[in-house]
Amino acid sequence: MNLFRHILFSTLFLRQSLREFHRVLSMSWRTSTPIRQMEKWIQHIPTWLAVLVSVIILATVAVWVHEDVNVESPADLIKRDTLKIFFENAESFAIVAAVILYFKGAPDRKAQKHFEAWRIIDNAAANKLSTSYARIKALEDLHKDGIPLRSLEAPKANLVKIQLCQAHLTEANLEEADLREANLSSADLSEAILYGANLQKANLRGVNFRGANLQQANLRDADLTGSNLQDADLTGANLRGAELWKAKFLGANLEDAELKWAELQGSELNGARLNRTTMPDGSVEHQVVEYWINH
Repeated sequence: MNLFRHILFSTLFLRQSLREFHRVLSMSWRTSTPIRQMEKWIQHIPTWLAVLVSVIILATVAVWVHEDVNVESPADLIKRDTLKIFFENAESFAIVAAVILYFKGAPDRKAQKHFEAWRIIDNAAANKLSTSYARIKALEDLHKDGIPLRSLEAPKANLVKIQLCQAHLTEANLEEADLREANLSSADLSEAILYGANLQKANLRGVNFRGANLQQANLRDADLTGSNLQDADLTGANLRGAELWKAKFLGANLEDAELKWAELQGSELNGARLNRTTMPDGSVEHQVVEYWINH
């Protein structure tokens, strides 16, 4: 019995360890492909088969550790001494089966979790709530689970300091959203609507803004290092003090935009449309030009 108590406690410890392991993995949406494949393979195993095999293995061990019980034929399995061993360890078998059922039911619980998260997000948008901490948590949880946030509707939403690194936000509607100090590094915001959005001091390193609407957006002191702003509309945008090292502005519209004190080499603006644009040195480009500078 001491051995099986050890097995019991080990099983419970394994259950808790696996739950913690899954939580750590979910901290990044980009769970490795082999792990995802392994999870899918495990889920394809019929539940009854997984439980049956586990119970048979434990039952075999239970009989094997009793030196006074010999099983030489199938008939020996229904002897009184053998059945007594099985019943003595029934609780251990049940717990192992429960653990297997718990993990096999994980996809259904995750699907329900995602459904509830989307409901929170949709309700906040439908009720035009600007501040909803539940929405911020729901967005972060969906992102951690690798769920794309494409075409998200969150206009005028308060998303200050939200953590959506590497998020898929293509065609998202974030018009006039408050994204101050948000972490959107390496996110995909192509074709997104960010008209009048407040992205002051946001981490936008490596973000794909291709074709995005950033008219009147506040990008003051934002870090746009290595970001892709090709074909983006930045009419009237405030880029004062922004870090623009190695950013790409080819085809971008910078009419009436302010880049005073922005940090860049100069070649980043190649191919951008300038008109009444305040340049990093404070000068104003008063005529419509397509900016080009040699390296």
